[in-house]
Formats: sequence, structure tokens, C-alpha cells
Amino acid sequence: RMIESVAALGRYVLEKSNKSVLEQMIENPNYDYCMFILLSETENGIEFTGVDYEEVSTDYSKYLFRSGSSRGANFSPTAKITTLSNTYDQKILGWFRGVLKEKRINNKEKLEQIYDRLVQDQASILAAVSEKIESLDKCLISVKLNHLYPVENELFTETFLYLINKKDLELSANNQICSICKEQKDTVIGKMSAFKFYTLDKPGFITGGFQEETAWRNYPVCLECKSFVEAGKEYIENHLKYQFYGLPYLLIPSFLINKENTGEDFEVILEIFENQQKMIQLSKESGNSIMTDEGDLLYILSEQKNTISLKFLFMQKIQSAERILLVIDDVLPSRLQKLFKSKEEVEKVILFKKETNEPGHFHFGFFRTFFAKSDEGKKNFDLNKYFLTIVESSFKAKQLDHNFLLKYMMKEIRKEFLKENEQNFYWKIKQAMACLSFLEKINVLQFEGGQMIMSKFSNIFDVFGKQLNTNEKRAIFLLGSLTQILLEVQQKVRNSKPFLKQLMGLKMDEQSIKGLLPKVINKFIEYDAYTKSRQELAEEISSLFLQSNEKWKLSIDEINYYFVCGMSLASKVKEVLYEKEEVIQ
Repeated sequence: RMIESVAALGRYVLEKSNKSVLEQMIENPNYDYCMFILLSETENGIEFTGVDYEEVSTDYSKYLFRSGSSRGANFSPTAKITTLSNTYDQKILGWFRGVLKEKRINNKEKLEQIYDRLVQDQASILAAVSEKIESLDKCLISVKLNHLYPVENELFTETFLYLINKKDLELSANNQICSICKEQKDTVIGKMSAFKFYTLDKPGFITGGFQEETAWRNYPVCLECKSFVEAGKEYIENHLKYQFYGLPYLLIPSFLINKENTGEDFEVILEIFENQQKMIQLSKESGNSIMTDEGDLLYILSEQKNTISLKFLFMQKIQSAERILLVIDDVLPSRLQKLFKSKEEVEKVILFKKETNEPGHFHFGFFRTFFAKSDEGKKNFDLNKYFLTIVESSFKAKQLDHNFLLKYMMKEIRKEFLKENEQNFYWKIKQAMACLSFLEKINVLQFEGGQMIMSKFSNIFDVFGKQLNTNEKRAIFLLGSLTQILLEVQQKVRNSKPFLKQLMGLKMDEQSIKGLLPKVINKFIEYDAYTKSRQELAEEISSLFLQSNEKWKLSIDEINYYFVCGMSLASKVKEVLYEKEEVIQ
């Protein structure tokens, strides 16, 4: 379970930093000085004995500072001085007023005595503080009782922890088993506010319907484990929150063996997380990132043992709430290795840059090209759901439908074709080829087909794995190449490409494709450019058409996709035909 993974991480982080549960709750005020109102217990009750100040120590926990709402009190009688009289009334006296209204607070009598003294001596206290703070910038104000710092005073620390847990204690039960540590505890809570998406107002979150008062049964957590969850959550939000094409996601590590057995693994993983800026930069420079082109940690995590698994939590912020879009559970380093190996193969074969003699860089951004918005005019990214489905399928080896993918890929490719933006057109074809090849290599796309006869173009067909697994697909592909060669000839002869109109905006069906071959041949003859190699290619296409299935089982998107792939790889087909660029006389 995700919450257990967060708690395990939090527990380890606290142990490593030697922080107590209480210290973890305390915030660094980042202020320079702290002014103390000094109180003492005497036979006559609580007495005000003066004020004193000190420079704020690096050990900031002793001030017990944790900010509350801007208009209300904090969680302790320690506050940042803004306007002295306002701060004193709202944050110091206000804290006591609020606490004294609580029913479950211990030692109310003593708290009331302190409050009464602070009210009675308000004028003297403010005068003394005012005189001292004139020369001090960024000053806290707090209360010391019997020379004890707030963190040393049980009266304050107990109340501090109660106020933090108060919201969660609204739904609690006594002497029940905690679902995280599996031990019986004095108090368990059922409504944990650590994560904004952990909610009880959705049917799926409630055991036995909508009776909130028995919600502790749903996922009972003791207060100690709750603090581990909060420490884990804080660590994840500070170290493991990333952006992914406008979608924030959390990366949550989970250890598959208990903590005692994997102490070293915890150490190694935390070290990776804490030095991640350097590692992310290295992955960016070396192209070893798969989520985006900005670098990520997944390559180095893929090298770890399978004692760790990863959860990806993709979220969308709607006002103050966080809505979970997708949770990808239990991704093992071995699966990451498979993704990186396949990515590398795609980069060497499909994305290889001839001009620099080096592989290209493949990442999930290639899918975002086709799965962002269903229409350019849309305000929101309405294809997020499909995009995340592809990401999830990749990590979890879930099957995807080839035609579903091609529908969106061809939509983008057609758009560039109609704009006659040649550079973008060919780049989008290459991106689509890389995406489908990657998905096939990681076993997310399956292609059925019989044993194909060897051909002089087999090396080119092999680039597509099992995608070009029928005679008709191969014929369409090669016809795309032959058409591209014709368009190049036409460009040289006429300085334009009127034959593009014959491609029907890339919405050709079986009949149109079969009818295109004689049109291409006739044009070559018209330009006196029907060379031996082009004739060979046309014959190969014709032969493949004759050997193809009587009724093609190809969608229009599939037909036109294989056609544009052929256009894109026409130069490779020409290499096979030993054809040099021929100058037309």
C-alpha cells in the first residue's frame, strides 16, 4: 500500500536524521532573534520576571515554532513579531484562548494561570519587549516558564502535538490495531490529513458506506505512524516531486523486504535522491532520461536491486485539492532496465543522426506530440488520460491497441502534410515510428503475422519489428517510397509537387492505394525517369499486392501510416536499389 511505503520512508528518514517525532513537526522560523517572556512558578502562582532575548540557534527546534493560519494563533506560543501589540494579542494570548476552549486538553488549570498572568501584566510585558526589540530585526516572541525552552516544557509540547493531531482525532478509536505497524495502540485515527487526496467524501474511500464516525475502521493509523507518514510525505514533496509535461508526479520508493534487511538499500536510494541534481544533469547530458529530455533519476534507479519498487503518483491540482490522475504501482528496476534497453535500440536504429554519426534521444515526450490536445484550439490538455494510459502501459507491460494509437498519430501527421510543412511532417513520422517501435520492444504492442519471404528490403522491414508482417503492409510501405522518389523528381523538373494531390490528404483506402501504383509509373514515364531500379521497385510492389490477402484487414489510418513510413525511409530504399541521385536531363 502506498501509505505504508510513505511511512517506511518517513521512519527511516527520521532515524537517519536522529529526529524525534516532535522535532519533525517543528518548523525552521528562519528568523535572527527570539525574545522570551520570562515566567516563574512561585508560592503565589505564576509571576512575570522580565524579558530576555538570544540569537536564534541552529537548533531551532527548541523554540517549538510551527506556523498556523495568518489570522489565528500558531501551534505553540511562539510567533514572528510583525506589529508587536497585534502579535501579542493574536499569537500569544490567542494561543492560550484557543487552547482553553478545547475539551481534551490536559493541565488546563496551569495554562489558565499563565494566560491570566500574561493578560494582567500585558502593559509591562509589551513595554519591556518594545524597548528591547528596537535594535533587532526579524525577531520571534515566545514564553519561557521556569527557564525552560518551549520544547522542554511538557505543558507546551503536549498541547502542540494535540493541536497538530486535532483534526485527525475527530475520527478516532481507542485500543485498536494500527494498519501500518500492525500493533494495538491506545489511539488510532481514521481521517488522516497528511495527503489532501486522502478523503472520506468519496464512496471508494469509505468502508461500509458514509458513516464517518466509524471511518477509523477504513484505514486505522496510530499517531506515531501518522508522524512517519508526515515525515515521508515531507521528504517526497521536497525531494521526489517532478514535472511531466504539465502533470506533477511523486516518485515513491517502496522496499520489498523489511527495513532491518534493507538498511543498506535505504542508504543507497536516499543518497541517490539527495544527490539527484547532479545525477539528473548527467542523465540529461548523456541522454539517459526517459520521462522528458530534461534528465531524470530512472536510469540510475534501474541499476538497483529488485529489493526496491517504485510508485508513480500523477496528480492534478484543482484549487487547493489534489486529484489523483493515475497511480502506477510496483515498478521494479528490472522493468526500468527493459525500458532503457528498448529506448537505446530505438535511438540507434530509428533516430540515428547520420550527420553527426550518433543516436538520437527518445523519451515519453514523443508520445505527448500526439496525445496532448484533441484540437489546437482547446484550452486544456484533454488527452492527458490517453497519454497517461500509454505511460502506465509502458511501465506495467499492459497491452495497447495499435489502431487507437494510429488514430491520433495520423491526425497529427495529416495536419503537417496539409500545411505542406515538410520538416515537421517527416519529424512527426519519425516520432510515430519511434513510439510504435518502442512499444513493440517492451511487449506492449503485439503484431500477429506468418513467416515472411526474404526480400532485398528485409533489412528495412526489420526496422519495424513485426509491424510490416503482411504482404499488403510491405507493398504500401514500398509504394510510399516510390511515391517519394517521384515527388523528388517532380520537384527537380517542375519546382513543385502537384502529384501530392493524388494522395487524398493521406486518407487513401485499399482501392485508392492499389490505383496509385499505375499513376506513379505513368508519371515516371511522362518525365522519362522510369529507370531500371524504379521499375524493379514497382514490380516488387505489384508482386506483393498480388500475394496479399484478398480482403485487407487494415484501417485507413494503418494504410496511410505505412505509406508515410515508406515516404520517410525512401532514401534507405534507394540505397538498396543502388540508386544514386539521378539528374534528369
